[in-house]
Amino acid sequence: MTEYITCQFVASHRQSNMKEASSPSSMATAEVVSSPPELTESSNNFTIFANTINGKASLNGRKTQAINPSTRRPLWDVPVATDDDINTAVGAAKTAFENWSRTPWKERATYIDRAKEALMDIRDGMASLIMQEAGKPLQFAKMEVDHSARFLSFYSSHPELETRVVSDDYELRLTVKYVPMGVVAAICPSIHPLLLAVAKIGAGLITGNTVIVKPSPFTPYSTLKFVDYIKSIFPPGVIQALSGDETLGPKLVEHPDIQKIAFTGSTATGKKVMAAASKTLKRVTLGLSGNNACIICPDIDVSVVAPQVSVGAFLNSGQSCLATRRIYIHEDIYQEFMQHMIDVVKLWKASPSLPGAGNILGPIQNEIRYRHVKQIVEESKQKGLNFAFGNAEFDEDNHFVIQPAIIDTPPHDSPVMMEEAFGPIISLFPWKDEQEVINRVNDIKTGLGASLWSGDMDHAVAIGEQIQAGMVTINSHPAPLPSGFLSGWKESGLGGELGTEGLLSYCNAQTLYCHKLPVGPGSAEAD
Repeated sequence: MTEYITCQFVASHRQSNMKEASSPSSMATAEVVSSPPELTESSNNFTIFANTINGKASLNGRKTQAINPSTRRPLWDVPVATDDDINTAVGAAKTAFENWSRTPWKERATYIDRAKEALMDIRDGMASLIMQEAGKPLQFAKMEVDHSARFLSFYSSHPELETRVVSDDYELRLTVKYVPMGVVAAICPSIHPLLLAVAKIGAGLITGNTVIVKPSPFTPYSTLKFVDYIKSIFPPGVIQALSGDETLGPKLVEHPDIQKIAFTGSTATGKKVMAAASKTLKRVTLGLSGNNACIICPDIDVSVVAPQVSVGAFLNSGQSCLATRRIYIHEDIYQEFMQHMIDVVKLWKASPSLPGAGNILGPIQNEIRYRHVKQIVEESKQKGLNFAFGNAEFDEDNHFVIQPAIIDTPPHDSPVMMEEAFGPIISLFPWKDEQEVINRVNDIKTGLGASLWSGDMDHAVAIGEQIQAGMVTINSHPAPLPSGFLSGWKESGLGGELGTEGLLSYCNAQTLYCHKLPVGPGSAEAD
């Protein structure tokens, strides 16, 4: 069962993404230059990690290390960016912007295509880094690298954002042109560290901006290595990477020469980013927390749907902003559906993600998150909530592993229902009245994603349109494609990423009013 579900998940998503990446409408129009990047000591060594500043690797200054959550042991040294590093990187990006923003779209696409090819050249090494820094099982770490490459393919094959003609008559031609903003700072989280960095890098570069990416201090390695490896592909200053401590993000947000912040992280931190960015009125995109719900209608095949819902809830040990956490099941099939989920999940024992382990669920990525999940679980036990499966056992001697657990019918206002646990803990709740369950789904402060399952597509769409979330998925767990806009409603974010709409968020819009009245010499006499 475990192997079947995993293979089905992997196969279905690879197929859907490959179809999108290879469709005729998405083929690159520029000839790809396939020469490999120029390698340096740091770029070709997976134990040396450097900041990338103005086209060069920088190993100077103080060092820090991230922790492998599967072993609780320090990983490799990474440099801590200084104020001089920040100013040098921003200055280089500002200078590079002058030429990069004028580089034709097709040529920029060619650069990005070469970066994608370079990434696939080091696929296994990158997957190993993700496994060690994020605690992600190796098979899923490889999928993250593959998905990152497909995201780059989407950006390199996207049609140019052409000037839009709003109206054109004998008196006035009105157009809207989309122009790059300038220097973009991409501030990335510890979940899906490479994929979410690539999503920001690709969007920023194809639209003509220059990008400085800051990985999470918990997972700096894959992003630093990727940028270090591709730095010679791009002109100096176009793409740079800075690692650092907790002070680096605020300094980038407040820097006067950075025009846009693209941030993914918690709602609490996102509010701080927005407040700090207000000092210079920077453009801000915020992808923040979700506490995503799922509605199960009574007209489904339980044996088919329950395993898929389980994947959406527990994949990556629940460490995804789009993971399903609150599952509302129609009362007619509630007990049957819950038992099917238990039968699936009991085969998924969480364990450290190590080479050859073959595990489905890995550890919680860092100690702060581990303590947060543990607190929610302990509060749930103290209040006597019914754990239908698992006890959320904790093993913190050698790693941050938490075993999966299913809570049956918790109170609607309990922490496990109202907060984003960000771990392998989910809640099941029966429903009878359709409008009541929609109200319960919407009765939280966040609105990132939701899913619903029904044999009646029209009915499912009618329900989905009433859900207050930026992404609603019908008959599948949420898994965004690069072509689909992803935005958070309410306290789940501001603006969005991916798709054409996401690219527009990296641009300023300029409206041009061209009045056709004659104003040249002699025009008055002509009248």
